[in-house]
Amino acid sequence: MIIDTHCHYNLPPLYEHWQDHWKKAQDHGITQSIIPGTNIETSQNAVEIAQHDKNLFATVGVHPHEYNQIHPDDLSVIIAQHVAALSMLLDDDKNVISIGETGLDYYRLKDEQREIAIFNQQAAFKMHIQLANKFKKILVIHSRDKGGDKKRDNQGYWDILKIIKNDYQHKKPLILHCISGPKEYLKEALELGAYIGIGANVTYPDANELRTLIAIVPQDRLLLETDAPYLPPQEFRGQTCEPWMIKKTAQFLRHLGMNLEQIYQNFNQLRV
Repeated sequence: MIIDTHCHYNLPPLYEHWQDHWKKAQDHGITQSIIPGTNIETSQNAVEIAQHDKNLFATVGVHPHEYNQIHPDDLSVIIAQHVAALSMLLDDDKNVISIGETGLDYYRLKDEQREIAIFNQQAAFKMHIQLANKFKKILVIHSRDKGGDKKRDNQGYWDILKIIKNDYQHKKPLILHCISGPKEYLKEALELGAYIGIGANVTYPDANELRTLIAIVPQDRLLLETDAPYLPPQEFRGQTCEPWMIKKTAQFLRHLGMNLEQIYQNFNQLRV
Protein backbone atom coordinates (compact mmCIF):
# COMPACT_ATOMS: atom_id res chain seq x y z
CA MET A 1 0.00 0.00 0.00
CA ILE A 2 1.36 3.41 -1.04
CA ILE A 3 -0.49 6.73 -0.71
CA ASP A 4 0.61 9.63 -2.92
CA THR A 5 -0.38 12.89 -1.23
CA HIS A 6 0.57 15.21 -4.12
CA CYS A 7 0.23 14.08 -7.74
CA HIS A 8 -0.87 16.25 -10.66
CA TYR A 9 -2.99 13.90 -12.75
CA ASN A 10 -4.71 17.14 -13.76
CA LEU A 11 -1.68 18.64 -15.54
CA PRO A 12 -0.04 17.83 -18.87
CA PRO A 13 1.41 15.48 -19.91
CA LEU A 14 -0.47 13.26 -17.43
CA TYR A 15 -3.95 14.72 -17.83
CA GLU A 16 -4.72 13.50 -21.34
CA HIS A 17 -4.27 9.86 -20.27
CA TRP A 18 -4.76 10.16 -16.53
CA GLN A 19 -6.75 6.90 -16.37
CA ASP A 20 -3.80 4.98 -17.82
CA HIS A 21 -1.38 6.60 -15.37
CA TRP A 22 -3.69 5.86 -12.44
CA LYS A 23 -4.07 2.24 -13.54
CA LYS A 24 -0.28 1.84 -13.82
CA ALA A 25 0.16 3.42 -10.40
CA GLN A 26 -2.35 0.97 -8.92
CA ASP A 27 -0.48 -1.90 -10.55
CA HIS A 28 2.61 -0.72 -8.61
CA GLY A 29 0.79 -0.65 -5.28
CA ILE A 30 -0.45 2.94 -5.08
CA THR A 31 -3.86 2.80 -3.42
CA GLN A 32 -4.84 6.45 -2.98
CA SER A 33 -3.79 9.84 -4.29
CA ILE A 34 -4.46 13.54 -3.73
CA ILE A 35 -4.65 15.71 -6.86
CA PRO A 36 -3.76 19.38 -6.24
CA GLY A 37 -5.03 22.27 -8.33
CA THR A 38 -2.70 24.99 -9.54
CA ASN A 39 -5.33 27.36 -10.97
CA ILE A 40 -9.10 27.38 -11.42
CA GLU A 41 -9.08 25.16 -14.51
CA THR A 42 -6.76 22.53 -13.05
CA SER A 43 -8.72 22.61 -9.79
CA GLN A 44 -11.86 21.81 -11.78
CA ASN A 45 -9.93 19.02 -13.52
CA ALA A 46 -8.87 17.63 -10.15
CA VAL A 47 -12.47 17.50 -8.94
CA GLU A 48 -13.65 15.82 -12.15
CA ILE A 49 -10.93 13.17 -11.87
CA ALA A 50 -11.71 12.53 -8.20
CA GLN A 51 -15.36 11.93 -9.07
CA HIS A 52 -14.30 8.82 -11.02
CA ASP A 53 -12.70 6.89 -8.14
CA LYS A 54 -13.30 6.87 -4.39
CA ASN A 55 -9.54 6.57 -3.84
CA LEU A 56 -8.74 9.83 -5.62
CA PHE A 57 -9.16 13.14 -3.79
CA ALA A 58 -9.04 16.72 -5.03
CA THR A 59 -7.30 19.79 -3.67
CA VAL A 60 -8.49 23.11 -5.08
CA GLY A 61 -6.44 26.28 -5.19
CA VAL A 62 -4.25 28.65 -7.18
CA HIS A 63 -0.45 28.38 -7.15
CA PRO A 64 1.39 31.52 -5.95
CA HIS A 65 3.13 31.92 -9.32
CA GLU A 66 -0.24 32.70 -10.89
CA TYR A 67 -0.29 36.04 -9.06
CA ASN A 68 3.16 37.34 -9.94
CA GLN A 69 2.20 39.38 -13.01
CA ILE A 70 -1.12 40.79 -11.82
CA HIS A 71 -1.33 44.58 -11.64
CA PRO A 72 -2.15 45.76 -8.10
CA ASP A 73 -5.23 47.60 -9.40
CA ASP A 74 -6.64 44.30 -10.66
CA LEU A 75 -5.73 42.10 -7.71
CA SER A 76 -8.86 42.50 -5.59
CA VAL A 77 -11.14 41.70 -8.52
CA ILE A 78 -9.16 38.60 -9.49
CA ILE A 79 -9.02 37.36 -5.90
CA ALA A 80 -12.78 37.82 -5.60
CA GLN A 81 -13.25 35.79 -8.79
CA HIS A 82 -11.03 33.05 -7.40
CA VAL A 83 -12.94 33.01 -4.11
CA ALA A 84 -16.21 32.55 -5.99
CA ALA A 85 -14.87 29.80 -8.26
CA LEU A 86 -13.12 27.86 -5.50
CA SER A 87 -16.13 28.20 -3.19
CA MET A 88 -18.33 26.59 -5.82
CA LEU A 89 -15.95 23.63 -6.04
CA LEU A 90 -15.81 23.35 -2.26
CA ASP A 91 -19.60 23.53 -1.98
CA ASP A 92 -20.39 21.04 -4.70
CA ASP A 93 -18.03 18.13 -4.22
CA LYS A 94 -17.44 15.85 -1.25
CA ASN A 95 -14.21 14.64 -2.84
CA VAL A 96 -12.44 17.96 -2.20
CA ILE A 97 -10.50 17.32 0.99
CA SER A 98 -8.06 20.24 0.99
CA ILE A 99 -7.23 23.71 -0.31
CA GLY A 100 -4.09 24.41 -2.33
CA GLU A 101 -1.62 24.31 -3.51
CA THR A 102 -1.19 27.77 -2.10
CA GLY A 103 1.59 29.55 -0.29
CA LEU A 104 4.58 31.73 -1.15
CA ASP A 105 7.32 31.19 -3.71
CA TYR A 106 10.01 33.87 -3.88
CA TYR A 107 12.58 31.60 -5.52
CA ARG A 108 12.85 33.11 -9.00
CA LEU A 109 11.43 36.58 -8.44
CA LYS A 110 13.32 39.28 -10.31
CA ASP A 111 14.14 42.50 -8.51
CA GLU A 112 11.84 44.60 -10.70
CA GLN A 113 8.82 42.39 -9.95
CA ARG A 114 9.64 41.29 -6.43
CA GLU A 115 7.70 43.85 -4.39
CA ILE A 116 4.46 43.50 -6.35
CA ALA A 117 4.73 39.71 -6.62
CA ILE A 118 5.25 39.31 -2.87
CA PHE A 119 2.31 41.59 -2.09
CA ASN A 120 0.09 39.67 -4.50
CA GLN A 121 1.20 36.24 -3.29
CA GLN A 122 0.61 37.14 0.34
CA ALA A 123 -2.87 38.49 -0.39
CA ALA A 124 -3.73 35.31 -2.30
CA PHE A 125 -2.32 33.08 0.44
CA LYS A 126 -4.49 34.85 3.02
CA MET A 127 -7.51 34.34 0.76
CA HIS A 128 -6.85 30.59 0.60
CA ILE A 129 -6.49 30.47 4.38
CA GLN A 130 -9.84 32.23 4.78
CA LEU A 131 -11.41 29.56 2.59
CA ALA A 132 -9.75 26.83 4.64
CA ASN A 133 -11.14 28.43 7.80
CA LYS A 134 -14.63 28.70 6.33
CA PHE A 135 -14.83 25.21 4.86
CA LYS A 136 -12.68 23.55 7.54
CA LYS A 137 -10.31 21.97 5.05
CA ILE A 138 -6.68 20.88 5.20
CA LEU A 139 -4.29 23.51 3.80
CA VAL A 140 -1.66 22.36 1.27
CA ILE A 141 1.25 24.79 1.27
CA HIS A 142 3.89 25.40 -1.39
CA SER A 143 6.84 27.26 0.15
CA ARG A 144 10.14 28.11 -1.50
CA ASP A 145 12.80 30.80 -1.34
CA LYS A 146 16.34 31.22 -2.53
CA GLY A 147 19.19 31.15 -0.05
CA GLY A 148 22.41 33.06 -0.50
CA ASP A 149 21.01 36.59 -0.61
CA LYS A 150 21.90 37.82 2.88
CA LYS A 151 19.53 40.79 2.64
CA ARG A 152 16.47 38.60 2.36
CA ASP A 153 17.65 35.05 2.94
CA ASN A 154 14.72 32.65 3.43
CA GLN A 155 12.20 35.48 3.81
CA GLY A 156 9.49 33.42 2.13
CA TYR A 157 9.59 30.72 4.79
CA TRP A 158 9.26 33.17 7.66
CA ASP A 159 6.44 34.99 5.88
CA ILE A 160 4.61 31.66 5.56
CA LEU A 161 4.79 31.08 9.31
CA LYS A 162 3.78 34.64 10.17
CA ILE A 163 0.68 34.50 7.99
CA ILE A 164 -0.33 31.06 9.28
CA LYS A 165 -0.04 32.22 12.88
CA ASN A 166 -2.09 35.34 12.20
CA ASP A 167 -4.77 33.91 9.91
CA TYR A 168 -5.21 30.13 10.22
CA GLN A 169 -8.00 29.64 12.74
CA HIS A 170 -9.17 26.04 12.82
CA LYS A 171 -7.62 22.77 13.88
CA LYS A 172 -7.36 21.00 10.53
CA PRO A 173 -3.75 20.08 9.69
CA LEU A 174 -1.32 21.83 7.38
CA ILE A 175 0.68 20.00 4.72
CA LEU A 176 4.04 21.47 3.77
CA HIS A 177 4.36 20.07 0.27
CA CYS A 178 7.86 19.12 -0.98
CA ILE A 179 9.61 20.35 2.13
CA SER A 180 12.53 22.76 1.94
CA GLY A 181 13.91 25.56 4.07
CA PRO A 182 15.92 26.04 7.25
CA LYS A 183 15.64 23.73 10.24
CA GLU A 184 14.22 26.48 12.43
CA TYR A 185 11.36 26.98 9.98
CA LEU A 186 10.61 23.26 9.91
CA LYS A 187 10.67 22.95 13.70
CA GLU A 188 8.30 25.88 14.10
CA ALA A 189 5.96 24.47 11.44
CA LEU A 190 5.88 21.14 13.26
CA GLU A 191 4.89 22.97 16.44
CA LEU A 192 1.96 24.40 14.48
CA GLY A 193 0.84 20.85 13.60
CA ALA A 194 2.22 20.61 10.07
CA TYR A 195 2.64 17.36 8.16
CA ILE A 196 5.69 17.19 5.90
CA GLY A 197 5.61 16.04 2.27
CA ILE A 198 8.68 14.20 0.94
CA GLY A 199 9.23 13.98 -2.81
CA ALA A 200 11.69 12.14 -5.02
CA ASN A 201 14.26 14.92 -4.73
CA VAL A 202 15.24 13.17 -1.49
CA THR A 203 16.90 10.55 -3.74
CA TYR A 204 19.24 13.04 -5.42
CA PRO A 205 22.96 12.71 -4.57
CA ASP A 206 23.25 16.41 -3.73
CA ALA A 207 20.19 16.40 -1.41
CA ASN A 208 22.11 15.96 1.85
CA GLU A 209 20.52 19.06 3.37
CA LEU A 210 17.06 17.73 2.58
CA ARG A 211 17.84 14.34 4.08
CA THR A 212 19.15 16.06 7.21
CA LEU A 213 15.96 18.11 7.33
CA ILE A 214 13.54 15.19 7.17
CA ALA A 215 15.55 13.30 9.77
CA ILE A 216 14.26 15.70 12.43
CA VAL A 217 10.61 15.14 11.50
CA PRO A 218 8.67 12.66 13.69
CA GLN A 219 7.63 9.76 11.47
CA ASP A 220 3.98 10.27 12.37
CA ARG A 221 4.18 13.63 10.55
CA LEU A 222 5.70 12.45 7.27
CA LEU A 223 3.85 12.07 3.97
CA LEU A 224 5.02 10.61 0.66
CA GLU A 225 4.43 12.38 -2.65
CA THR A 226 5.54 12.41 -6.27
CA ASP A 227 4.65 15.93 -7.42
CA ALA A 228 4.34 14.21 -10.81
CA PRO A 229 4.93 15.18 -13.58
CA TYR A 230 7.78 16.98 -11.80
CA LEU A 231 10.70 15.73 -9.66
CA PRO A 232 11.39 12.20 -10.92
CA PRO A 233 13.54 9.91 -8.76
CA GLN A 234 17.28 9.98 -9.39
CA GLU A 235 17.32 7.04 -11.80
CA PHE A 236 14.72 8.77 -14.01
CA ARG A 237 16.05 12.34 -13.90
CA GLY A 238 15.53 14.14 -17.17
CA GLN A 239 12.29 12.25 -17.78
CA THR A 240 8.69 13.02 -16.93
CA CYS A 241 7.91 11.87 -13.42
CA GLU A 242 5.11 9.31 -13.61
CA PRO A 243 2.89 8.52 -10.62
CA TRP A 244 4.10 4.91 -10.30
CA MET A 245 7.63 6.17 -9.64
CA ILE A 246 6.67 6.98 -6.06
CA LYS A 247 7.51 3.34 -5.42
CA LYS A 248 11.19 4.18 -5.99
CA THR A 249 11.04 6.99 -3.44
CA ALA A 250 9.38 4.66 -0.95
CA GLN A 251 12.16 2.11 -1.42
CA PHE A 252 14.78 4.82 -0.87
CA LEU A 253 13.10 5.94 2.36
CA ARG A 254 12.98 2.36 3.58
CA HIS A 255 16.77 2.20 3.12
CA LEU A 256 17.01 5.34 5.26
CA GLY A 257 15.20 3.48 8.03
CA MET A 258 11.80 5.11 7.60
CA ASN A 259 8.69 3.24 8.73
CA LEU A 260 6.67 3.22 5.50
CA GLU A 261 3.56 1.76 7.09
CA GLN A 262 3.49 4.64 9.55
CA ILE A 263 3.95 7.15 6.73
CA TYR A 264 1.06 5.66 4.76
CA GLN A 265 -1.20 5.68 7.83
CA ASN A 266 -0.48 9.36 8.40
CA PHE A 267 -2.79 10.18 5.50
CA ASN A 268 -5.72 8.63 7.35
CA GLN A 269 -4.84 10.63 10.45
CA LEU A 270 -4.98 13.80 8.35
CA ARG A 271 -8.60 13.16 7.47
CA VAL A 272 -9.89 12.61 11.01
